[in-house]
Amino acid sequence: MERAQLTQRVRDVYAAFASGDPESYRAAFAPDVVWHVPGDNPVSGEYRGEDYFTTMPQRMGPLDEWRFTVTDVETNERDRVALVAVHVTGERRGVRIDMDGHHVIRLDESGRVAEGWGFVADQDALDDFFRA
Repeated sequence: MERAQLTQRVRDVYAAFASGDPESYRAAFAPDVVWHVPGDNPVSGEYRGEDYFTTMPQRMGPLDEWRFTVTDVETNERDRVALVAVHVTGERRGVRIDMDGHHVIRLDESGRVAEGWGFVADQDALDDFFRA
């Protein structure tokens, strides 16, 4: 996959999330996806396969707002890896977050997300948000 194609593919993954269409979003991920959530909160941990779509959202809830805005994408086409700069806003049980962060994602040969890691500018604030 060429760099421009990889960059567009990554942007398409986030567009699928933003669309609210669960089938499009699910199709953007490999069935055996692994997602790593740092921190010290109820959502922290590693999610594999179906747990990414079921267990992680259950632990995140209830969410009144949860939005990622992609601000930049840097890719390494040889390894199919991207560093995605995001701005995240959310509200949960009256607690708001509004901060920058990054995702590191690795795509499989089919262009689906195979593995991901999330990072935010203020992990303590995100921990407090998910403990609310």
